[in-house]
Amino acid sequence: MKELLEYLQKIADLNYISTLMHWEMDTIAPTKSIDYLINVKTQVEVESFKLSTSPEFKTLVDNVINSNEFKDLTIEEQIYLKELQEDYEREARIPKDFYEEYSSLCSKSNAIWLEAKQKKDYLIFKPYLEKIINYTKKYYSYKYPNSQNLYDDMLNEYERGLTSAIIDPLFTKLKKELIPLIKKLKPTKIGVPQISYTKEELLDIAHLLLDYIGFDNERGALGIYPHGYTCKLNNNDVRITFSNNKSIFDHVCTVIHEGGHGIFEQNINDNLTKYPIYDINKYALHESQSRFYENILGRNINFWIPIYDKLKPKLKVDISLEDFVSYLNKAEPSLIRTEADELTYCFHIILRYEIEKDIFNNKISVEDLPTIWNSKMKEYLGIEVPNDAEGLLQDVHWSQGSFGYFPSYLLGSIFDGMLLQNINYALGNVDNILKEGRIKDITKYLNQQIHNYGGAYNIKEVAEKLCHQELSSEPLINYFKNKYQK
Repeated sequence: MKELLEYLQKIADLNYISTLMHWEMDTIAPTKSIDYLINVKTQVEVESFKLSTSPEFKTLVDNVINSNEFKDLTIEEQIYLKELQEDYEREARIPKDFYEEYSSLCSKSNAIWLEAKQKKDYLIFKPYLEKIINYTKKYYSYKYPNSQNLYDDMLNEYERGLTSAIIDPLFTKLKKELIPLIKKLKPTKIGVPQISYTKEELLDIAHLLLDYIGFDNERGALGIYPHGYTCKLNNNDVRITFSNNKSIFDHVCTVIHEGGHGIFEQNINDNLTKYPIYDINKYALHESQSRFYENILGRNINFWIPIYDKLKPKLKVDISLEDFVSYLNKAEPSLIRTEADELTYCFHIILRYEIEKDIFNNKISVEDLPTIWNSKMKEYLGIEVPNDAEGLLQDVHWSQGSFGYFPSYLLGSIFDGMLLQNINYALGNVDNILKEGRIKDITKYLNQQIHNYGGAYNIKEVAEKLCHQELSSEPLINYFKNKYQK
């Protein structure tokens, strides 16, 4: 075990460098340094790949699993090691030259996506997207040579054990129950205050909110990027980004959302963070935590009662708490996924899931994507897409080859409906807990019941273990109906 951990630390160090460079490229690196950074980052990733696919690594993992030491490890560590073994088998099938090409392509594609989005021109990105799709197909064909369904293999990368057969009925039920609800929504007349904020003001608001919900700011860092995300370098270094061109309402939602991710990352058991794959299996589970904080907790008026008076001067809004929360909860179809309300958000994900599935089942081509995207937006949400930046270029995921990730968001929300029921039972009425300013009681519960185990269990297993039932859309549907039929 000692030999394996020393070897894993080498991989972890390289991953740290790669993630740090990614953060630098997104936040503070000079534009003219990007090409050089991409080359260095690619080489670091290739070295990490070589270590994680070497025969020596396989021998070390096999030796531990077959030793008496293995029996003394926690169940979660045993799960991690067995999945290290499985991951090795898959990764080792990928030719190193191809991996280097693919890694470099993803970095370049990401930069081209950003340019295309800024210029609102899909044609700039289209050849790169086509190449990314083809390389991604090849990448997974190496990893899963006996694949029965390539897209299911991609889903498996982000949430082990989940397939289209599990997801389809969950999403189908949401479509059946929620589209009629969305069609009955009435346009809101809530005015949006037009206020400018400096970077420092946005950071100040973010630090206050993050501390309130239980994120440790002394083990975190914040940066500005067009797309909000959270990345972990280690337990004591979790980075969060957010955009500086959002309204203050979108800003607070993004901060609380990413704070949910960050809290998860900061509270994974140290026994598991020794392994460089500590994020396995928990993408949907991760999204459940960020969306639980943002939507179930952060859009509840009781969340704001203890802190609104303190926060209001920083927000620079001269409105009552009731009006502030009314805006946070306004529900109406909109163009941008990351700015969508919790109800219509479901269809931003269903749209992307259906498109991805058709792409990798060879039913549609990149040529058709703008038309298909715009058609589904009209069908599900009843709105026209004015340009590519507000259409299929709005998300970074496809430029990085992250196909199969999007369903994680909605699976997370589905679990949140179940989680709300569970916490009401385990801790008492959530409204009262929030009103009394005891949100950290909820955070502590989540730390103990979910975050501590990292990626050892997927969302389906956690639902069965914590909520004692299979994944079900019913609790989320009931939550939406109770809230939005009023």
